[in-house]
Amino acid sequence: MRPYNPDCTIPNVENRINRAHEFLFMNQPLSDLATNSRISRLATAAFLALGLLVCGIAISNQSFWIDECDTAYRAALPTLADWWQYMRATADATLQVPLYMVFSWGWEKVSGLNEWALRAGNVPWFLLGFIVMVRALAITPLLQRSMALVVLSCPFVWYYLNEARPYAMQIGISLVVFASLFRLALNQDEPARERLWVAGLCVGSLLLSASGMLAMLWAGAYLGAAMLSTPKGRLRELARSYWPWWVSTGLLLFTVGLFYLWTLSIGACTARLGGSDLRNVLFIAFELLGFSGLGPGRNAIRAGQLAAFLPWLSWLAIYGGVLLVVLAAGCRSIATSTSRRTRLCWALAFAVVLGFILGSGPLVGWRVLGRHCTPVLPLVLFVFGSGVAALLRRRDWVGRLAVAAFLGLSLVSCLSLRFCERHAKDDYRTAAVMARAALAQGKIVWWNADPHAATIYQLPLGEKPEDAGKAVYVADPGRGFDRDLPKPDLVLTSKPDLYDRNGALADYLNRAGFRPTASVAAFTAWRVAGK
Repeated sequence: MRPYNPDCTIPNVENRINRAHEFLFMNQPLSDLATNSRISRLATAAFLALGLLVCGIAISNQSFWIDECDTAYRAALPTLADWWQYMRATADATLQVPLYMVFSWGWEKVSGLNEWALRAGNVPWFLLGFIVMVRALAITPLLQRSMALVVLSCPFVWYYLNEARPYAMQIGISLVVFASLFRLALNQDEPARERLWVAGLCVGSLLLSASGMLAMLWAGAYLGAAMLSTPKGRLRELARSYWPWWVSTGLLLFTVGLFYLWTLSIGACTARLGGSDLRNVLFIAFELLGFSGLGPGRNAIRAGQLAAFLPWLSWLAIYGGVLLVVLAAGCRSIATSTSRRTRLCWALAFAVVLGFILGSGPLVGWRVLGRHCTPVLPLVLFVFGSGVAALLRRRDWVGRLAVAAFLGLSLVSCLSLRFCERHAKDDYRTAAVMARAALAQGKIVWWNADPHAATIYQLPLGEKPEDAGKAVYVADPGRGFDRDLPKPDLVLTSKPDLYDRNGALADYLNRAGFRPTASVAAFTAWRVAGK
C-alpha cells in the first residue's frame, strides 16, 4: 500500500487508488507516523491511571434499579447449575446476553452483592478496551490523546460504568474491535504485530457477539464494513495469511448465532413496552452524543416526555452548538483522509443494522434505546476525537476554545449523571427500608414494584394477605383486584407503565382516599389521608 499524503502531487486517479486502500478512517498522513510507532510504558501507565480514576469516580453505591436487581438476583444464585436452571426457566431477554450473565455470576462470587462491588465488574472490560485503543493509536499521537480525552469524558461511558448490566462490557470490547480494524487498515505492522491485531479482531468479535444478540448484529456491521471497503488484494492477503483464525472464529460465531436462534425458539425476548418511534431515535442520539447529563433525568423523561426538556433547553443548546463545531471538524478531517467508497461502505453497513433494529421495535413491541446501540459508540467517539485533533492542529485560540468548551461541557454532563439527584437510580433500597419498617409495626404493606429487588433488599413478599410479616405483591392488577385484600396501611408504587398498566391500582388509591406522603427516586409512598 502506498501511503496517502495529502500534500503529494500525484495525479487524481492515482490518489484515489491510494485512498481506496484505507478501510478505516485516518486523520494523519502515514508518512508522518513512522517515528511515533510505539507508546512508552510511562504513557501507558498514565492512561491506565486516568482510566482507573474515571472508573473510581463514575461507579457509585447507589441503589440497584430494576434491571440491575435482575442481574444481582441471578448473580447471587449459589451454583452455576442453579443459575442455568433459573435462566432456562425464565427464558427472557437476559438469556440473550450470555457472556455478561456468566461473568456477573462469577464476579459476584468474588466481590459479593454490594452495589459498588458488582458494578466494579465493568472496570476490567472498560480498561481493556481503553488501553488497546490508545495502543492502537500510538502511531498518531495527537489523535491518540484526543481520543483518550474524548473517551474519558464521555457521558455514555460514565453512565454505563455505573450499571451492573452488559453495556460497559460492550463498550470495552467494541473498542478492541475498532482498534484492531484501525491497525489492520494501516497495513504498516510487521507480521508478529499484525498477528496480534488479527487475534484482537477475532477474539473481540467473538466476545462482542457473545455479550448480546443485538451486539452480534453490530459486530457484523464492523466486519461487513471492513470487508466491503477493503481492496480485494488486501483481503486475499489477510485470508491467506490468517485463515486458521478466520475459520475458527467463523465456526464459533456460527455456534453463538445458533444459540440465539434457540433462545428465540423458546420465546426469549425483551419486555414489550409499546414499540419504538421517532422519539426513540432522538433519544438514541441524545444518549450517544453526550447530552444526557445536561438534560432531565430518565424518570422525568419517562413521566413528562418532551415537556421534561424545557427547563434544560439553554444548557442543551449551548452544548449542541459546541458539539456541531467538533462534529463538523471531525467530519471534514475524515472526508479529506478517506475515500468516498470507505465512507459509504461504513455508513451503509451500520445504517442497515440500525434500520433493522429500529424496524423490529414496532413489530415485536419493544423500545429501542441508546444502550441497544452501544457498540456504535467507538465510531461516534472517533468522529469526536478526529474533530478535537483537527481543532488543536489549527493552533489558534478559536480551536482551543472550542475543544475546551466541548470537553468541559462533556465532563459537566458526566459529573451531573453521577452526582445530581435528578439522575439518581430507582431507589429500591430506601423503598424496601420503608416497607420493612411498616411491617415491623404490624401494618399491611402493598408492594407495586420489582419482586427481584425486594429479594435483593431483604423485603419478604407474599401474594396473600394472610402471609404475616410479608408485603403483599401487587403487580399490574386487574379491576376488582382489591375485593379479597384487606385495606393496606402503606402502598409503595413505582413506574406505573410497568406495574400498573391498566391503571387499576391508581383507580383504587384514588377511590380509597390514599394520598402520596413521601417519594424517593422512581417511588411514591401512599397512605390514607390523616394516618
